[in-house]
Amino acid sequence: MILKKIFLASLAMLSLIGIAASMNPGALPVSEEKTRTRLQENPLQLRVDPLRQLLYTSCGEAAITMAYNYANLDSPIDEREVIDFARAQGYFTPQRLPFTSPENMVEIARNYAGGVRSGVVVHPNQGLALLTYNLQEGEPVIIDVRARLYDPDSPAHFIVVTGMSVDEERGNALMIHYNDPLTGTKESARWDGNEGIWNGWQNNPDPDGSGWWMVIPPP
Repeated sequence: MILKKIFLASLAMLSLIGIAASMNPGALPVSEEKTRTRLQENPLQLRVDPLRQLLYTSCGEAAITMAYNYANLDSPIDEREVIDFARAQGYFTPQRLPFTSPENMVEIARNYAGGVRSGVVVHPNQGLALLTYNLQEGEPVIIDVRARLYDPDSPAHFIVVTGMSVDEERGNALMIHYNDPLTGTKESARWDGNEGIWNGWQNNPDPDGSGWWMVIPPP
């Protein structure tokens, strides 16, 4: 009887995992080594136009603008419009931390697009799976990192992940490519290590910012 209860409990847990996976395939962990092997054969890169944020604290609004415009080439928006809406709703406070919280990023994005997806990853392999899945689907991913990835005192900063590849000249390092609204340029950083994306993504100081992500899908 006890063994039967254990079996049924295990079966129920597996069913829940299966349901979660069907809702978000990117949530299934993928090892870094498997990801590296796939990317050596097929690197991922989306051509998302970079944008430099209008205000020193409007990285979130700039990131939303970049991701939205990539998904909606025929009906682009501009950052000023996003800033004005966010300020009017209290979602963006340019002089007060956290300026734009992850929660309010979702609220802003949903004003412009349907089907906005957002969540949190807690393990590096889960983060890799999420980025890989969405980039393969042709969807850039907004994530919350540190402005200086290596600096524990650095403020939080939103960027738009646009690609992944393997750099053979750096010992087959797994590289993450992204648009940085602070500089308005395309940048790249290692996935792991003190100066890596995962370190900055996991340890940013935003409220509920650790591992946070958001995708704005096409209509």
